[in-house]
Amino acid sequence: MEFTKPECRSCKEDSIPAEFAENLAYHIFNPYAMDRGNFNVKNFIKQKISDEELAENFDSYSAIFNDMMRNFGYAEALWMDKFEKYVEAKSKAWEEIKEKLRSGELKVEDINFKELLDYFFEEALKELIEMGIIEGVTKRFFRRKVKFSRQAERIIAQKVMKEVSKEAKGYYAESEGETLSYIPGYELVEYDEYLHSYDLIDIPETMIRAAKNEDFEIREKDIVSRNPKKVGKRHFVMLIDVSDSMRGKKIVGAIEAALALKMSIRKGFDDLEVFVFNHRTEKIREGDIVNVDVEGRTDIALALKTARNALRGKDGAKYVILITDGEPTASYNPLIPPWKMAVIESAKLKDEDINLNVLMLNDDSRFYALCERMLKAAGKGSIFYFPNPLNLKNYIYSKYRKK
Repeated sequence: MEFTKPECRSCKEDSIPAEFAENLAYHIFNPYAMDRGNFNVKNFIKQKISDEELAENFDSYSAIFNDMMRNFGYAEALWMDKFEKYVEAKSKAWEEIKEKLRSGELKVEDINFKELLDYFFEEALKELIEMGIIEGVTKRFFRRKVKFSRQAERIIAQKVMKEVSKEAKGYYAESEGETLSYIPGYELVEYDEYLHSYDLIDIPETMIRAAKNEDFEIREKDIVSRNPKKVGKRHFVMLIDVSDSMRGKKIVGAIEAALALKMSIRKGFDDLEVFVFNHRTEKIREGDIVNVDVEGRTDIALALKTARNALRGKDGAKYVILITDGEPTASYNPLIPPWKMAVIESAKLKDEDINLNVLMLNDDSRFYALCERMLKAAGKGSIFYFPNPLNLKNYIYSKYRKK
């Protein structure tokens, strides 16, 4: 089943509340986000069912029907009788949920959107398309692709920022014309894993603190850092791997990291360019980041070359943020192996005084060894591994937000 954007009806009385629509859009983009709403969607639908067998075996029937609708847009003739009754009950439940939201009887925070979309994915799509938040849905290679609008990107970015702000440590006032670097300053502070790299840890002071412990063990509370010095304008290039292996949670986490960086830097002073790469590279335009797709092989060297060209000749601090989940499998120079080309291109970053920051989504030992060689060749930067890609945004926000 394919949807296309009809005439907007956002001003009509039966439109869904804006906060509800925004949460629907975000959870369609990020199906891995968790909610704790106490509204039981399944039981609410079951109450609308008159067919005794369908109600008694609701879990089995609903799983089959939801899967058919989400993947194919229809049900097989064998199930048609039960399917029609299921759709009728769902339709009644959906309309009542919207009415309860409009009246205030049901609050948005009461809803578990993951569960809601398990049952009402099609209904949510239609509502958001009519509101202009989603532009359409297409089917490609037995899977459906949602096309988000620019409005949706803003909604998703705001949701990302709301999430990372909750977990941010401390508050930093914005200052004009300067920001943090990797160079240690003089101020001693408690170590923050999201704000300080290992190079900023003050070893002597940490050891003195540890020596005061009876067992001489170093505990997390003993670790102290030097606050980084401040420098001038920052230029960022984020490189997002969109090869086949980045499907699912990995690409969602990478996109959220890009949105967090975009929302965190100082507009009009810092600048950011986002490129996606597989065996090719592509610069992402405003409003397109939430619509990137994954396919192809991985050419890290080509991505680094693209970033270097984008940063060449710029004044101020320059950063390449590389998000990838594995070793390169392609090389733009067919005469040199992919891993070697990645190291060669990393070394060229040193000529432009560029910080290379590799955010790994795979802890394979060979991959880590390659990243270490790349970092050594680049001269400065950092490597971090993220078992959960959805934590990327928290790291990006804490490390690079405007100060």
